[in-house]
Amino acid sequence: MTDWADTRDPPFSGGSVDGFAEAITVAHLVADEGRAALGRWVDAGRRAGLSWAEIGAILGISRQAAQQRFRPEENGILADAPGEEVVRYGANAFNEMAILREEGARGRELMRIGFLMLSFRDTGRAWEYCRRIGGSGTSRAMEADGWAHVANWGPLAYFKRATQDR
Repeated sequence: MTDWADTRDPPFSGGSVDGFAEAITVAHLVADEGRAALGRWVDAGRRAGLSWAEIGAILGISRQAAQQRFRPEENGILADAPGEEVVRYGANAFNEMAILREEGARGRELMRIGFLMLSFRDTGRAWEYCRRIGGSGTSRAMEADGWAHVANWGPLAYFKRATQDR
């Protein structure tokens, strides 16, 4: 930023209104690049084995704040250690069954459902999931076939069962 101010012709001194729009634009671009670089370094640190608690300590924020600020946007996964809750954000009626298949194959058991969110825990066992429209009669029929009821969301009932594959 200071290089920009020094190399500008005429040099930017801040003595008049002229140049402030350009200075603000340059500062904004530098800040965006800094945020992007920080996010890339945090992601690399996570892949290298740093915990969210360690990243939070480095940045002077809590583990939870680090997770919320830097969790990967592309898949919305939030998790720290094995057995902890894994939250997938961005789930909706059009993509949630694909997310359920993916997480079930990873050995993650669906624990709860919320608005645009599915919550899992790692169990080391493969899971399969289904959803049905219906009430208690649907639940009884599904349970008779070995499915366990997880939750209802609107008219939909969600079920799970462990599989042999993993």
